[in-house]
Amino acid sequence: MKEHVHLRTEFARKSARSVTPAGVKAIRDALQYAQYSYVAGITHAFYHYPARFSAAIARAVIESFSAQGDWLLDPFMGGGTSVVEGLALGRRVLGADLNTLAWFVSRVRTTPLSQRDALGLLAWSAQVGALHSKSERTASSPVRNLPRSTKAFLAGALEAVKLLETPTQQAFARCALLRLVQWALECRKTVPRRSALAEKVMNLTAEMLEGVNDFVSQCRQAGFSKRDILESRRLVCRSALGLETDPRLDATRRRPRLVFTSPPYPGVHVVYHRWQYRGRRETPAPYWIASQRDGRFESFYTGGSRTPTGESRYFEMIEAAFTSVRRVIHPDGNVVQLVGFADASRQLPLYLEAMNAAGFREWTPPGASSARLGRRVPNRKWYATMQGSIDASSELLLVHRPC
Repeated sequence: MKEHVHLRTEFARKSARSVTPAGVKAIRDALQYAQYSYVAGITHAFYHYPARFSAAIARAVIESFSAQGDWLLDPFMGGGTSVVEGLALGRRVLGADLNTLAWFVSRVRTTPLSQRDALGLLAWSAQVGALHSKSERTASSPVRNLPRSTKAFLAGALEAVKLLETPTQQAFARCALLRLVQWALECRKTVPRRSALAEKVMNLTAEMLEGVNDFVSQCRQAGFSKRDILESRRLVCRSALGLETDPRLDATRRRPRLVFTSPPYPGVHVVYHRWQYRGRRETPAPYWIASQRDGRFESFYTGGSRTPTGESRYFEMIEAAFTSVRRVIHPDGNVVQLVGFADASRQLPLYLEAMNAAGFREWTPPGASSARLGRRVPNRKWYATMQGSIDASSELLLVHRPC
């Protein structure tokens, strides 16, 4: 079993829900730890979703602000880091995201597998691994901006997916192929040969199966059986706006005590719905591989374009989304967010105004003094700091409570 580093906080108690100074210190340590760590361990490496946050930060926040058995809500769940960590800590989780790819990946990462599933997937990966010896053929999909050899390999692999016995196996296999092509596109100077893809897909499948076993094992330690995992998560593909009306979540009855999320960042360019390949050419390949619907544009996923009008729409979206959150959160609950800004000195006050209009007040946890917890990102390399000033490369951890 691969080593997975966790920041376990000594102050966490099953019955405690109020954050303590020790909890704030654990979160601060997690922000510092994230400087040196990647999002990895259990099922976190299944897919590298854009702008994902550290699993160590998620774990520290969830342990500090909630107790086992509590409901956790992430209305912008992205690749599902908070969902995975919440379940592994014995929390029950509600998750929503309007990106079909985010919903797909989050479900796969938190779906237990049977031994029959695992054996079937290993056999599938071996079958796909043998495809490189066959003559190259052109994929029938119109997907663009993929290397020809990669596209041809995928066409055969996706045909083999259809032969798997269950939808659970098929979804896992598609996720393995998502990770495979991400790895292939990261080799920017040279395109991996089909033989390299064949070997890699077998290795990735085995590693991902091990990750699922690790995830299930941690859930079991937290008191969740395999059946409990499925019954303790509600993941939907939808906007955060109006989530209180969605019967699939039934959030008004479950009353989450913690909302932990990372919404899109205002004015920050993040491509949630495409991969970029050589010279920033964009490809919709992930939706083809995952068999999910796309067809949307960038501002649909970021809440607004980078124009002044788009920025206004973004803050309108934030107010509407957290107005919905206000209608479902427990009266004693907390909203904890990781948010980045293109222009923090100007946009942070607008963000706080939107949260206030939605029915929340910013709250300073005990032991945090008056400064906000945050980390800075010069040259895309994150480092943590307890800072009194913020700038355009900052990501802040904001804590709010219902008014």
